[in-house]
Amino acid sequence: MKVLIDPRSGFCGGVRRVVKMAEQHMAETGEPLVSLGDVIHNEVEISRLARMGLTGTSHEILNGAPNGTRQLLIRAHGEPPETYDKAKQLGIEIIDGTCPVVTRSQDIARTHYLSGEQVVIIGKPYHPETVGIKGHCDNHAVVVYNREDVQNLDPSRKTFVLAQTTVSAAWFSERVEWVKARCDTVEVQVENTLCRFVVGRDRDLKLFAMDVDVCIMVGGTKSSNTIVLYNVCKEVNPRSYMVVTEEEIDFDWFSAEDTIGVTGSASTPHWLLERVRNHIAERTSAEIVERISPVSSRR
Repeated sequence: MKVLIDPRSGFCGGVRRVVKMAEQHMAETGEPLVSLGDVIHNEVEISRLARMGLTGTSHEILNGAPNGTRQLLIRAHGEPPETYDKAKQLGIEIIDGTCPVVTRSQDIARTHYLSGEQVVIIGKPYHPETVGIKGHCDNHAVVVYNREDVQNLDPSRKTFVLAQTTVSAAWFSERVEWVKARCDTVEVQVENTLCRFVVGRDRDLKLFAMDVDVCIMVGGTKSSNTIVLYNVCKEVNPRSYMVVTEEEIDFDWFSAEDTIGVTGSASTPHWLLERVRNHIAERTSAEIVERISPVSSRR
C-alpha cells in the first residue's frame, strides 16, 4: 500500500496570503485580531487560527455600536466600498487581505461601470466576492446565475461581462452565451477574470483521482469548493471519499495493494493534508511516496 498527497492541492495564493497576514499581525503585535466573516471555509484551520487569537465577526460590527474593535481583517473574497467607509467612520483600521485577483476584478468592473456600460457579473449572487464586485459598481451590476437572470439586462446597452473568479470555465462560458443572446444587437465585451489556479484545478484533479485507487478529499463542511472538487473526483473514481479530518477515515475503504491519494480544496491547509496522509500511513503501514505511476499502467 502507498499513500501520497496531490501536489496541486492546498491553499490557493489568495487564501495563503490572507492567512499569512493574520499570522504575522498577531505575532508582531501580540494582540488578537478580528476578521469580517470566516477568513477561510475550513473549520480545522479556523480553530488553529482562533488559538492564535483570530476571531470572526459579522457585518453587524460596522453598524455603529462601540465594540472595542481597532483592526478588522478583510478576507480574500473582498468587500464593497461601503465596508471600508463604515470602518473609517468608526475609526477601525482595515487590514486588507483581498486577493489581488479579486482586486483586479473590482477595478475592471468599476472602470467599465463609470464609462457608462452595463456590467454583468457571472457568478453566485450572494457570494461575498460577487457582492464586493457589485458594490464597486454602486450595486448596479447585473448578476447572472440562472438563465432567467438575463431578463434583467437592458439589451440596448453596451455590455461588459466578467466572472466571479472561482467559478468553472465551462459554467462561465455557458452564461456568457446567454448574455450574448440577450444583447445580440449591441457590443458585448467579455473579460475572463477567472482565477488561473481554479481553471486548471478540475483538469489536474481528474488526472490525480484517476491515477490512484482511492482518493480522499479533505475539506471544510462550509466549503462549496470542497464539494465541487469532491464531485470531480467521484466522477472519475468511484472510490472517492470526503472527510473533514483524519478521524472520519474508514479503513475499510482500503485494500492491501491500494495507492491512496490525499487531496484538498483551495481552503484546505497543507498541514492538514499531511496529517491525514500520516494517519493513513501509521494505521496501515503504507509507504509514503511523492509520485506514482498511473493506475492504468499498474493494472
